[in-house]
Amino acid sequence: MLPRLHQRFIKDDYRDLSMSDPLSDDYTPPTDLWAVDAQLEFNEALDNGDKRYVPTAQARGDFSFSRLLKALGVDDRNEQCWILRGPHPRGYHLFCGHRGCGKSTELRRLAVKLHHQDAFFVIFMDVLEELDYNNLQYSDVLLTLAKQLFKQLEAAQLDIDQVLLQTLEDWFKERIETNSVTKEFAAQVKIGAKAETGLPFLGKLFAEISTAFKNNSSYKKELRSIIENSFSQFADSFNLCLQAAEDAVQRQQQGKKLLFIVDGTDRLRGEDSQRFFIGDVHQLKQIDANFIYCAPISLLYEGNQAQQEFHHFVLPMIKLREKDHDTPLSAGYAVMREMIEKRAAPTLFSTPELIEKLIEYSGGSPRELLKLLHYAFLRVTGEQFDQAAVDAAIVDLATDYKRLIEPEDHELLYAIDHNTETEDNSERIRRCLYHLMLLEYNGFWRMSHPVIRSLPGYQKAQPQTNNTN
Repeated sequence: MLPRLHQRFIKDDYRDLSMSDPLSDDYTPPTDLWAVDAQLEFNEALDNGDKRYVPTAQARGDFSFSRLLKALGVDDRNEQCWILRGPHPRGYHLFCGHRGCGKSTELRRLAVKLHHQDAFFVIFMDVLEELDYNNLQYSDVLLTLAKQLFKQLEAAQLDIDQVLLQTLEDWFKERIETNSVTKEFAAQVKIGAKAETGLPFLGKLFAEISTAFKNNSSYKKELRSIIENSFSQFADSFNLCLQAAEDAVQRQQQGKKLLFIVDGTDRLRGEDSQRFFIGDVHQLKQIDANFIYCAPISLLYEGNQAQQEFHHFVLPMIKLREKDHDTPLSAGYAVMREMIEKRAAPTLFSTPELIEKLIEYSGGSPRELLKLLHYAFLRVTGEQFDQAAVDAAIVDLATDYKRLIEPEDHELLYAIDHNTETEDNSERIRRCLYHLMLLEYNGFWRMSHPVIRSLPGYQKAQPQTNNTN
């Protein structure tokens, strides 16, 4: 069974893709605290059509999605129908930002809007659903993308000549069927696929390989080794299939080009992120198609290697104030206020100021805002969010960071907040960015997370930093 988002991509009429709506048309925000907390899925993206979605582009500073769309060759001047005007044979793009800034939600909306006959045939994959992201390699991702591609092509009833798919089947026979370790695995796949060939067989084949990767099958290590040792042959065979798929998509008016969107790869940490996006970039770029990979913002500080290999686009945090003064920005507060009020009726707050306080201490992060609201729910004793519950929620979130932050981090963050830090590419800065201790906003300026500034360690850093100036 395909995940919900994948199911929406294989409907016969691409216009139906924009009509997914997990909440009813007469949706109203909950007026009960327990109902509020049930909707605080701050680790999950909102699907397209979710009534809780709030457009945020105007609140992120000097930002729009047009730069990304133009890099893809898409004309977005008609908001109702984006059109592919300058198609590229292939392109590799990073969609970067802090965890929780809204990347996954926005990628799902972009995928839906781009999936139609005048733009792309979109293949969307969330590695958090499909694979073990704690043990992820490029081979896992590419072969699972192949599975998703063949499943969607089959479901869309696209006709592809068997001859054009044969080279990929031959790779399977030569490399997996004849391998002493994986020949039993290959036999199981063929039994499951019965006498099928073409798209059904390839869909079954790559589904079984994907499952082996996700479940840490005993075949996983050997399958990876086979792919690595024969990657050029696999890439050449897969590229022939991609060209045949694009021809079929165009011929049957289901898109002009293929576009792969890979979400969840922003969760890769440290060496895993380096290996996937930098160490294995040659393999990623051997596949001839258009790709958008979700990536952590810290990756952009890895010696600029990622920026040299990929086109990159940053989804900045929502701006609540400018760096050079303390005046709140009304657009940022308005957007985040709407996020709260779509999940909790304003009558659930004892005073309107409590909503503003939650927003202030979120730092402009949608995920942190919802986490604060959840923590406030855990602390509330009555029928409304009150001052005590909100204050306790802020302390609870600060405690989360207190367990994570190291003593030297306080001095670094204070220096950044007061414009005395000049080293942009240190491992400590990358770590602070990855863990949201340091937040980056449009205009490429950064500030520490507001709850960190309430910690004793940060307060102690102030005179120490001043004494070193």
